[in-house]
Amino acid sequence: MSKQLAIPFALDATGKVASVEHPDRQLSQRVRAVVAVAPTERVMQPEFGTDLRAFLFAANDAITRDAIRRTVQTSASRWEPKAVVKSIEPIVKDEEQGIADVFVDIGYSNTDPEATGDRFEDIVVRPGGGVDTY
Repeated sequence: MSKQLAIPFALDATGKVASVEHPDRQLSQRVRAVVAVAPTERVMQPEFGTDLRAFLFAANDAITRDAIRRTVQTSASRWEPKAVVKSIEPIVKDEEQGIADVFVDIGYSNTDPEATGDRFEDIVVRPGGGVDTY
């Protein structure tokens, strides 16, 4: 089983560089990085990421939610082709403040969707780059 650096970079309890061994967790953190990083934030790969900034001041309507879904789907399929995006759901948390979460359920493309069970994971991306996993 291969190891991958933990994203975001961190140290574990022993002071060593944190790593992830489980393939599902590796895929999850890579998809989180694709969704949370805006294009031009990575100097050596300026096209990497998903441009959710364009939706920060957009109207909360079906057209905007569909555009967010397409944008996330396009980025995920380009940068993580092994990931199967089960669903993408923008959810407005505070209508007055314009705060929304984008839930992304993912799984492996080489895994039977019925067999994945709890392998799908919610990724929440908040404006400004905050990312949570549930």
